[in-house]
Amino acid sequence: MRQASIFTAISGLLILTTIVNSRTAADKDIIVAVRAHAGQQHALKKWGPTIDYLNQVLPDYRFNIRPYTSLKQQLADARQNKFHFLLTNPSTYVELEASRHASAILTLINNRRGTAQTRFGSVIFTHVDNTDIIELADLRGKSFMGVNPIGFGGWRVGLKVLMDHGIDPHRDFTHLNFAGKQPKAVNAVLTKTVHAGMVRTDMLERMADKGEIDLRKVRVLNSQPTKDFPFFRSTPLYPEWPFAVITGTDNKLGDQVKQALLRLDRSHPAAKAGKYMGWTEALDYQPVKDLLAEIGVEPFTRNKTEQLGLYIILVLIALYIAFYFFKRYSSKQRA
Repeated sequence: MRQASIFTAISGLLILTTIVNSRTAADKDIIVAVRAHAGQQHALKKWGPTIDYLNQVLPDYRFNIRPYTSLKQQLADARQNKFHFLLTNPSTYVELEASRHASAILTLINNRRGTAQTRFGSVIFTHVDNTDIIELADLRGKSFMGVNPIGFGGWRVGLKVLMDHGIDPHRDFTHLNFAGKQPKAVNAVLTKTVHAGMVRTDMLERMADKGEIDLRKVRVLNSQPTKDFPFFRSTPLYPEWPFAVITGTDNKLGDQVKQALLRLDRSHPAAKAGKYMGWTEALDYQPVKDLLAEIGVEPFTRNKTEQLGLYIILVLIALYIAFYFFKRYSSKQRA
């Protein structure tokens, strides 16, 4: 009997140890969600070395990359705590900051033609043969192509500028389509499939450097040239992609990852593979929030709906009070 009790105790201890070890192992598996706008394989090739670097400098954890071709899926999985860190476009980050209390710890320093860039925007353009499209106002009555309706540089930044110029894409364009990928939007314009289009800044130059397009065929609309940003642009500039930590991730780990990435410079193989110069302290993403609020998209559409609902309730209450006193006054008059 005593031997059986000892055996039972040892078995229980082994089971408990296995459970603890499995939980500890699970706690050490760290998922980094990466926006894969050019496809999963491209994202793995570009960001995989950065994840390998984190595994080398933080060996107590196992970092894994999870590429997302769909922004909607990335948002949905974040809300279900399916990853710990996030690298995505600024508008998706702002939405997750509001809904999941994500916190940007770094901003990407992109390497663009050998220059360090921490901001980007949109470029709106047409084919140079379209002599009737010289300025943004000329886009009325024309067909247009963006990249993704919830994309940032490929739609929302440029949309704000179009709206500022009194253009309603859904009313003023004969056709509005989305290519899904930046090069497809460029090619649609330059093959004259559509009259005009929009992509993120530096995309035109990147394609030209690869010999894929001839920049002489491009006319940029609402051009905003500046010395410190040597790329075509039609809009203001906004902070580059943030590297963010999702709520629930250990604060100590978040700081370790931050410090590790800050030590990366342009000469490191991970930076070369990712085509970036390094990372900097997170920039201020308030301009992104202001933009999203002005064009009326998440996470600010909910606020507008709530405000409208409150306004309707207040109007109904006011009408009820007015009707009550009117009825009461009428009763006194009849008396």
